[in-house]
Amino acid sequence: MKKTLIALAVAGVVAAPAAFAATSNVDIYGVMSYSVDRANTDDSTIDDTDLVTGRDNVSRIGFKGSEDLGGGLSAIWQIESQLNTGAGALANRNTFVGLKSASMGTLILGQHDTPYKLATGKLDPFADTAADYNAIIGRSSTLAASALFDVRANQTVAYITPTFSGFHAAVAYVQIKNIEAAAADDDVSALSMMGMYENGPLFASAAYEKHSNVLGASTADTLSSWKLGAGFSFGNAKIGAVYENSNGGDTNGATVGGEPNDRTAYYLSGQYNMGAIALKAAYGRAGDSKTLGAGDDDGAKFYALGADYSLSKRTTVYGVYTKLKNDGTTVAGGGYDLTPYASAALGNDPSVFSLGVKHTF
Repeated sequence: MKKTLIALAVAGVVAAPAAFAATSNVDIYGVMSYSVDRANTDDSTIDDTDLVTGRDNVSRIGFKGSEDLGGGLSAIWQIESQLNTGAGALANRNTFVGLKSASMGTLILGQHDTPYKLATGKLDPFADTAADYNAIIGRSSTLAASALFDVRANQTVAYITPTFSGFHAAVAYVQIKNIEAAAADDDVSALSMMGMYENGPLFASAAYEKHSNVLGASTADTLSSWKLGAGFSFGNAKIGAVYENSNGGDTNGATVGGEPNDRTAYYLSGQYNMGAIALKAAYGRAGDSKTLGAGDDDGAKFYALGADYSLSKRTTVYGVYTKLKNDGTTVAGGGYDLTPYASAALGNDPSVFSLGVKHTF
């Protein structure tokens, strides 16, 4: 599913089953994407290079529909599930119900990619592969850290404006009730917002997100991040850029420093199409964070090269090579990784070569 809020405006009409009213419709859609990977975690303490066969690259299936309520108002819903072998679960991706009006916008309740995530997703030509830009964007220098900001949030209430001359905005709020056994057990909450302009060859976006009480501490438990995205298409080529600034989250309990989540990052991408072939490249850089006792050398560089060959409008074969070069050493260095090929130590330089097939339906 494309990383764009337009996907919320459920589209496509098929004949409704007899069990549904004439004004209802249900669509089935999905992606199947598997690859053979040669993965090197660059960890000398273990077997660091392995051949991985049949890796699932975010295969999924979804059901979506709408009902005309009259007066320009529609009810919309979606259930989307990931199909990872051994890890699939019903409705573990974007799953929601809502109301949509062409003149007033869209309101959804459920689980969905945050506006922050959606703001720059289409600037990543390697999405859902070993070279996904979330190796750098939305991450932390903490060892094996999961994505902090480019996430899919449950218990979400989101509003998306209509599109005006290529511009639309979105805001989402999440609050999860904690059992308050202590002063530190306040509810976890998050606010995410973005604005996006897409008209002709130009794309531009800005996003902001703030998490409160995410670390379960009474002080220094707020994380926030903002980012800017820009893209431009000309002829058969297109380029993109993302700049991100994250801060907060004093995980060492100090008033100054000790903040591996406090850093800047940028990402550059390009793609050139030659008939059925698409050549792609990307470079990213995560800056050093404000850490305690680990020096200032915990950033990372990210490289990706790839090519797609379209066998049809729905079937593509692809090849990708990607490498992360963490700064520093195994004692004090960057902890970025190429998911799911995580290293057990800091400062390593993991790399992946991947060949795969992708089919959409």
